[in-house]
Amino acid sequence: MDYVFETEHLRIRKFTIEDAPSLFRNHLEDEAKTWIPNESYSDIEEAQSAINFYVDCVNNRKLPFVLAVELKKTGELIGDTGVNEVEGNCSEVEIGYVICKKYSGKGYATELLHEMTKFVVSSFGINVLYGRVMRGNNASVRVLEKNGYVFIKEEMGAEDDSYGNGMLIYKKEC
Repeated sequence: MDYVFETEHLRIRKFTIEDAPSLFRNHLEDEAKTWIPNESYSDIEEAQSAINFYVDCVNNRKLPFVLAVELKKTGELIGDTGVNEVEGNCSEVEIGYVICKKYSGKGYATELLHEMTKFVVSSFGINVLYGRVMRGNNASVRVLEKNGYVFIKEEMGAEDDSYGNGMLIYKKEC
């Protein structure tokens, strides 16, 4: 397996095509559809296509750089994480993470974001990271704040704000 890094409880690795059913299911969960509605897949074939794209980006060390998150204890795919360039500024990235509902509330997202932030800084030499959270996603806000991301502004009218409630923008400089 191509592990990129590990945390106490998680292994972060490149996706494999065998992950498609789990990726599809994880993004079908109500919480994922509520907080990241633009990141669900219509079927397993679309998830496979996304995995092929993610693997190509990881292999070529280009953004978006999206990785699978598996639980060390079971080897189960429980989420994903990634970074993408902030529009118009290649020296800054937006970081994202998803942990499926069955494993939420156990500190895995906090653990993941801590190590993913360190990985991005050391691997890409990027020192400014942003987290964008849909207003109301208090769990994700806590994860960002526990990792030293600081609220800087609210963005209204964002393309990925499906409900029109606003996006909370957090920033971390390393």
